[in-house]
Amino acid sequence: MFQAGSSARGLRFAARHAECSFVNGSTPQAMRSQVDKLRQAVRDAGRQPEDLKVFMGISVIVAPTEKEAREKHREYLCYASPEAGIAHFSSSTGIDLAQFDLDEPIQTGATRAIESVSKAYSGWTRRQLLAQHALGSRYALIVGSPSQVADQLINWLDAADIDGFNLTRIVNPQSYIDFITLVVPELQQRGRYKTAYQPGTFRKKLFGYDRLSSCHPAARWRRDGHLLART
Repeated sequence: MFQAGSSARGLRFAARHAECSFVNGSTPQAMRSQVDKLRQAVRDAGRQPEDLKVFMGISVIVAPTEKEAREKHREYLCYASPEAGIAHFSSSTGIDLAQFDLDEPIQTGATRAIESVSKAYSGWTRRQLLAQHALGSRYALIVGSPSQVADQLINWLDAADIDGFNLTRIVNPQSYIDFITLVVPELQQRGRYKTAYQPGTFRKKLFGYDRLSSCHPAARWRRDGHLLART
């Protein structure tokens, strides 16, 4: 069971119900703070921290060499629309960015959209958002050779205490093909990515067991190997 959103309400929901949670952060330090709060909320809900896997959104531009990756990045920017990127950002946060001047700090308030994103970018300017969303994504961007990308991914994993990534595409399917072809073998050589799939359900691959943890609220409906239906 996957959950997305780091608002106070989303955090409480994830702590009680989620097995996996999607998060977003601008730096490993900011992400670590968010993950620590999430894992503490899981403890407070009567579950074990390892009962929840945390996945971070990430964008990657990779090529055999750093120079080629930088050239690919510049090429992508030629076809991108920063204005469209922050228009999408505006729809995600419920904030009309047209009311702010280019270098005016954006003040955010209560919203019924994505609260965590709104808070994370409070104080930014439209100019900063245009640069951040040049390729249409608010996720952190890694550009480089396979070894450089692997270095940064591993740093995020270790420094932020996350369990994995939600890889987003910039060009589809090329972004995924590049990652599979170039980055995965590098991570495998370092012992940081599987070299074969284990048998069993997806839950078993992630947690080592097939059914919900006994700490999960839904486990109380299970008896003698079956789930009881409410009547």
